[in-house]
Amino acid sequence: MNAVNGRATLLIAAAVLLAGAELAGAGGRPKYGTGSAWGRDSYAQYAGIPGAEAVGADQCATCHGEVSQGFRLVAHGQAGVGCEDCHGPGSLHVPDTTHAHIHSFTKETVEAANGNCLHCHAEEAALRDWSLGRHRREGVRCTDCHDPHAAPSEGNRTLSTSRTCFRCHQEQKAQGDLPFHHPVREGRMGCTDCHDPHGALAGAVRASHVNDLCFQCHAEYRGPFTYQHPPVVESCLKCHEPHGSMNAHLLQVSQPMLCLQCHAGHHDGSTISLLNACTNCHGSIHGTDTPSATGGSVFIDK
Repeated sequence: MNAVNGRATLLIAAAVLLAGAELAGAGGRPKYGTGSAWGRDSYAQYAGIPGAEAVGADQCATCHGEVSQGFRLVAHGQAGVGCEDCHGPGSLHVPDTTHAHIHSFTKETVEAANGNCLHCHAEEAALRDWSLGRHRREGVRCTDCHDPHAAPSEGNRTLSTSRTCFRCHQEQKAQGDLPFHHPVREGRMGCTDCHDPHGALAGAVRASHVNDLCFQCHAEYRGPFTYQHPPVVESCLKCHEPHGSMNAHLLQVSQPMLCLQCHAGHHDGSTISLLNACTNCHGSIHGTDTPSATGGSVFIDK
C-alpha cells in the first residue's frame, strides 16, 4: 500500500468512527436505526409495553369510539393494523385512571414515538436515509406530518402534501405566492418532487447535486457544452430562486443587475450601463458550442 492510499484509508476509517459516535445516544446506547440490525428489529424496544397483554380493538373502541369508527377506512386499518400494533398492548392501560401504560405519540419523547413507527416502516426504501436527514436531527415527529388515523385525502394529493410542508416552511410558502413560481400552489408539482422529507444527504433534495435535480426537468441546459458558463456549472441557485421570485425566470435579481454583479457590462459612453436584458443578445447563457469571432464565447448563438 502506497502512502497516498494509506492516508485515504485512514481518513475513511476516521469518518466512519465519527459517524458512529454522532449516531450513538448517551451512554453509548444506539439511537433508533443504528443498532446491529438496520431494520425493524432494531426498533423493537419502542413497540412493546412490559407486562401488558393485548385486549383487542373492541375494548379500545369503548373509550375511543370516534377514532375506532372510521379506522377501517384508513391505510393502516385496510392493511390489517390494529390499535395495539402501534399503541402497545392495553391490559395495563384499561384499568389505569391516569391513562398511562400506553404509547402516546404526542406525549412520548421524539425518539420513542418515531422509533415506534420505524418498528414497522424502517425497511421501506423511502426511509433509508431518515437517520441522516434534517427532520430527524431537528426533532420532527412522524405524526407532525402524518396522521395515522386519517383517511386518504380527497382532491389533489400533491397540493395536500405541499400544504403539510407549508405548516412549518412559511418562507417558502410566501415565495410560492410571488408572481413567478413553480406550479406548486396550482397543484401541478409538489414540494416532494424536489425534496425528500424523510432524509437526504444534499440539502434534502432528491439528487446528489442541486443541478442534477434541476436538469431532470430542464434537460436542455445540462450540457456538456464546449463553452461553459461557470455559475451554471457551480449551481443553478447562483442565479435562480426556485421557490418563487418577483423576477421573470425565477431570477434572484432582475436583469441586467444580476449579470452586472460579475460582469462590467456595456456602456453608452457614460458611467451607466445599458439597461437592456443581457439575454436579449447573450441568449445561450447556460452554455454553448458556438465560438465567438474573438475567441472563446460570449454566449451569442446567431
